[in-house]
Amino acid sequence: MTFILAGFGAGCGKVPSRPRSVPADAEWGGEGKTGVFLRVQSHQGTLWQMEVWDRKGQRLGAGAFRLRGFAKAKIVPEEVLAWENGALHLKDGTWLVPEAPANPSASPTSSR
Repeated sequence: MTFILAGFGAGCGKVPSRPRSVPADAEWGGEGKTGVFLRVQSHQGTLWQMEVWDRKGQRLGAGAFRLRGFAKAKIVPEEVLAWENGALHLKDGTWLVPEAPANPSASPTSSR
C-alpha cells in the first residue's frame, strides 16, 4: 500500500483530530486522507528512530530507519513526499528505510 503525501504547509487540507494511539509530539504532515503523523526521535549518524501513523492512528512503521541519500541534521514533516512500502521518501530524493534488526541468536552452527 502506498501513501502519497503532498502539499505540506499548503493549507490544502485540515489536520485531523489526533487519535489516542498517536502521541502528542507526533506531527501531522500531508493532506486529507493521504497524510500521516510522524514522530522523529533520536539519531546516530544515518540511523534515525521514527514512528509513523495514519490518520486513524494505525501505526504504519516504527523503529530504526537508515537514511539513504543526502545527510540530514533533522527530519521534518515538511520534507516528506511519500510513505511507500514501509519507507519514508523525502522531497530531495532521500529515503529512510527500515533497518534490519540485528539477529543476536545468529551464530555459526556447530558440527555434530
